[in-house]
Amino acid sequence: MSVQNNSVLASDDVAVRVDGISKSYALWSSPLSPLACSMTQLVHPLTRPFPRMREKLEARAQHWCRDFHALSNISFEIKKGESWGFIGVNGSGKSTLLKMISGNITPTQGRIEVDGKVAILDYSSGLHSAFSGRENIYLKGAILGLSRREIDRKFSLITEFADIGYFIDQPVKTYSSGMAARLGFAILAHVDADILITDEALAVGDAAFVQKCMRHIRKFLEHGTFLFVSHATNDVMSLCDRAIWLEHGAMRRIGTASDVCLAYLASIEQMAAQSYLAGQAPPVKTQKLTGEQLARMRQHVCAPTAEACLDRRETRYTIDEKLMQADAMFDNAKGVGGGRIIAVQLLNEEEKALNAVMGAEEVILRLHVAAERVISQPIVGFQLLNHTGLTLFADNSSDVTRAESLELGVGETLAVDFRFRVPLLPPGDYAFRVGFADGTENHNALLDVRNEALIIHCVTSTIRHGLACLPMLGISMQKIPEVA
Repeated sequence: MSVQNNSVLASDDVAVRVDGISKSYALWSSPLSPLACSMTQLVHPLTRPFPRMREKLEARAQHWCRDFHALSNISFEIKKGESWGFIGVNGSGKSTLLKMISGNITPTQGRIEVDGKVAILDYSSGLHSAFSGRENIYLKGAILGLSRREIDRKFSLITEFADIGYFIDQPVKTYSSGMAARLGFAILAHVDADILITDEALAVGDAAFVQKCMRHIRKFLEHGTFLFVSHATNDVMSLCDRAIWLEHGAMRRIGTASDVCLAYLASIEQMAAQSYLAGQAPPVKTQKLTGEQLARMRQHVCAPTAEACLDRRETRYTIDEKLMQADAMFDNAKGVGGGRIIAVQLLNEEEKALNAVMGAEEVILRLHVAAERVISQPIVGFQLLNHTGLTLFADNSSDVTRAESLELGVGETLAVDFRFRVPLLPPGDYAFRVGFADGTENHNALLDVRNEALIIHCVTSTIRHGLACLPMLGISMQKIPEVA
């Protein structure tokens, strides 16, 4: 199969086309193995009259070298103006893939077509440690396709963006990782690329610089194509339209950023649960609760209550009653098992069920869970997610169980109340994701999780800025007299 990088695409709306690419590397057993393998290749034709010697030589050569497949048969297509995230554990092939798209690495097999000027931010390339920051601006700028005249014109903008002061004339080897990140991103930000590739671009640097980078990226998203490697799924869901999850060099999942990130997080939770359970002694007794038993429990804890009367506030929400009553909750269970979430309710201060909230009032999120085995350290928690899967706020009961030991036996149930004031949110749909685990906050087994236990529809709002807003008690203005 032919390999072609950075070729102009025939289609006007496609920025990147990746067709069946694979990448393999030779892994040597020792520093002398390449020399030994070269000698073997010279001797190999002479062994044809001696089959046994030939077999031994080939077996030894296999011991000296083996192939490592960093990527295997990857295909996808990115339209112009789209933003894509690439997620996966370390070593899954994310950086290798983007370096091939940028042209820094050649695929072993397959075809890559790119339409437009590509700029890649990779802290490990383009900056020479012995050169000063000033010299590196010209060096990396030239690598990225800028002429000296263009770099002269943009030099002051680059140094202002980097904001590293007098270190601009010091060798890069004296920089901290954050300072090198500042300089690298500042150069990249002024390349005027059509396709921007960032490899963990927001992983290094202080909060102020990260915010500056985010502002630049969001401005770039208005007209350019953006490819983003990160372990921060919230950043991927916030910045990207679509995402790819790579695992061991293969494409595990492709789709919308929220769907892919949630699937990836669920896989991580499963692995964490298996790790936790592997180190625990087997439970004394296990008994899976039947659907009839769970239905009786749910009916008991979800007894109907009168609708609450609410005062008019700034924001109005309605709650999906079907999901609030948990009618479908037994069909979408996830987790490793051993415990079940049997009911989720949103109550007012008088503990009456709500089918609407206005925003700013105090509410109770009540979760009922049941144990199907002995659970020594039960933890119950929740997240409020927006339509892209971003977590607006979250909490769990780990502080309570850490302060006071609480063990659940088989068939025992537990009610957990979270009291908080409902934030003011822009119009849209929001979901409560709830979970039931055994262990500690940092090391546990997720027994059961419901991604959409409650759906809240925000139908009106005066929120103009941000993802959420605190209930504003008032805004006042007063002109201060001039001092005589």
